[in-house]
Amino acid sequence: MVIIKSPQTRDDFKNYYDLRYKVLREPWGLVKGTEKDDYEPISQHFMAIDDVTGELIGCAKLFEKESGLAWVSHMAVATKKQHHGIGKLLLTHIEEIARKEGYQRIGCLSRLNTTQFIQKAPNLISV
Repeated sequence: MVIIKSPQTRDDFKNYYDLRYKVLREPWGLVKGTEKDDYEPISQHFMAIDDVTGELIGCAKLFEKESGLAWVSHMAVATKKQHHGIGKLLLTHIEEIARKEGYQRIGCLSRLNTTQFIQKAPNLISV
């Protein structure tokens, strides 16, 4: 089973940013630090945790990009856990949060290799 939670401790955030770097930046040869952006302080951060092993297996963040528009970014799933529904669980959780907070739309940018996954998320563009 997978638990979705927000990082709370220094170690949580360290692991959260490490996963983002390993999945989203390191394969492109980018330096440590590029896994963060200016929206970090105003974002809600989410972690997918394997409740058996306690391992961080996915992460994503949500922030208000403009009035009524929630934005999902920096979604990453551990390489060995990709294609196991972790991304879908994260997006479903984020959509629930966005609905509760009254957002009218949810948007994101994705890489070409993830476009099909995003297109399968029917509520991602409009809530």
